[in-house]
Amino acid sequence: MTAKSLRTRIQVSLFLAAIPVIPIVFRLFYLQAVAHKRLSATASREFARTVSETGPRGRIFDSQGTLLTESITTWKCSLFKKEFGQAPGALDSLAAAVGMPAARLRAKFRKARNFVSVKKDLDRSQAEAVKALKLKGVLLETEQDRYYPSGDIARNILGIASSEKGLTGVERLYNKVLTGRMSRREVVRDNGGRIIYRNETDNEAAPLDLHLTLDANIQFFAQDTIRKYAEKNRSDLAMAVVQEPDTGKILALATYPEDLEKIPPVEWVYEPGSTFKAITLAAALEKRVVSPKDTFYCENGAWALNSKVTIHDHEPEKTLTLSGVIERSSNIGTAKIGLKLGLKDFYSHILAFGFGTPTGLGFPGESAGILRKAEQFRTVDLAVGSYGHGIAATPIQVANAYSALANGGELLEPRLVDRVAEPDGRTTFGSERTVIRRAISRDTAEAVKRILLKVVEEGTGKNAAIPGYAIAGKTGTSKKIDPRTGRYVSNKNVASFCGFFPAGAPKYTVLVILDNPKLFYYGGETAAPAFRDIAKKIITLKGIKPDHAAAGRADRTAPLPVTD
Repeated sequence: MTAKSLRTRIQVSLFLAAIPVIPIVFRLFYLQAVAHKRLSATASREFARTVSETGPRGRIFDSQGTLLTESITTWKCSLFKKEFGQAPGALDSLAAAVGMPAARLRAKFRKARNFVSVKKDLDRSQAEAVKALKLKGVLLETEQDRYYPSGDIARNILGIASSEKGLTGVERLYNKVLTGRMSRREVVRDNGGRIIYRNETDNEAAPLDLHLTLDANIQFFAQDTIRKYAEKNRSDLAMAVVQEPDTGKILALATYPEDLEKIPPVEWVYEPGSTFKAITLAAALEKRVVSPKDTFYCENGAWALNSKVTIHDHEPEKTLTLSGVIERSSNIGTAKIGLKLGLKDFYSHILAFGFGTPTGLGFPGESAGILRKAEQFRTVDLAVGSYGHGIAATPIQVANAYSALANGGELLEPRLVDRVAEPDGRTTFGSERTVIRRAISRDTAEAVKRILLKVVEEGTGKNAAIPGYAIAGKTGTSKKIDPRTGRYVSNKNVASFCGFFPAGAPKYTVLVILDNPKLFYYGGETAAPAFRDIAKKIITLKGIKPDHAAAGRADRTAPLPVTD
């Protein structure tokens, strides 16, 4: 073979060898330059998964440092069929580890294309059992659940929270404060099913703790008492509000039966009835249109205001003093006081005491109550509004107005959160006593207080009396309105009592409401005894000494026949 022919053969061989390289080069170019993003995404779906995890939410405490709720860690187990394989007995072992029937897990496995959600809310022992199996393709992720070491205390106030956010109550209202730190990690698996983690944590602020103004003990007393009286009187609903009149701090918000999605003392509206007579009295004394020396003829229990409207009293009364009108809870006498006051001053004082306006607690469902515009009021509206009909309020509005009477006339902003703190206890934000406005003068508040003391000593509120302690308060009974028709419903009512103690230097305002009680009808029969029971427990808990001004009074705590 000549050298020339050899070179020719080599050149031909090289040419033939280069032919397959050309499409390979083009294919590699296509895969790396053109199809790179699509192939990378496919590979990520097969071998990588980003997992988001939320760390523990902030804790919530009461005013005394009692832990009401905190987060606990649970685990979620899942698997990937392609990596899991078909090892004999593996599914049954996994089912046993997570505490579920093997047949159920096998059914899930058959139906799934690749990803199988095995079970959520695993405890630590179950998670450790899963890890011990060392199964390929099985993934454990941490989650956060809320734990309530104090049981059912203030559950509807605390609200509901998922692992990601607060859904109702305080959990929702202060979600940004309580939200746990979010972290994301990429889960990478090799072709053998082995899992590799690369952790990446977002630079978000750590959750803070909430310290509420609630007192867990008083909250418990309130919950237990209204449950007992609601069951005894077969009420549809019962509520209690306890507040510090000098600070606006809310110590208890109780509801029975409890609704975890709503806060009735803040959202529910009702006609306050005769408890509102204290507001009319305060306005009339403030404007000096009446004095303690005045008397009012109460028409023997029936007064024709006009040709269509007749106002009735529960008991026929003749002539009563100003104090007697309130003690005996005369609708007729109070209507005459309201008419002397006049619409302008009556309406301005309703607003001054906070009615018709949300209290500022901030809950999404908080109601402003129902208060028509002043220009829509007629004479009859002024007359019946004087004793709390035709006006709707929330329980927290009524309690807050009575706190203004108790503290000397200042309407305060009610407070539910005392402070926000770091986990180590350092305060980052503290709420302060906030005066919205002065509703009445201190002298007027004292005059109203003296009359409310006599309501409990000698009037319709006798069943709220506690020997040795000066209790000031007022009973209330109002008809229920059908929300569909806007008309009063026969044989259904709302019974209530609102008061404060010790009256000489009030420390606690308590409102009790029983919706549609069926055993007894009037607030003096139903709500006043419940008030007394809550007050007694607070007195014992806080070690409140007897009031010297009340020490010599007779024991009037035996149940008495009362009307309003």
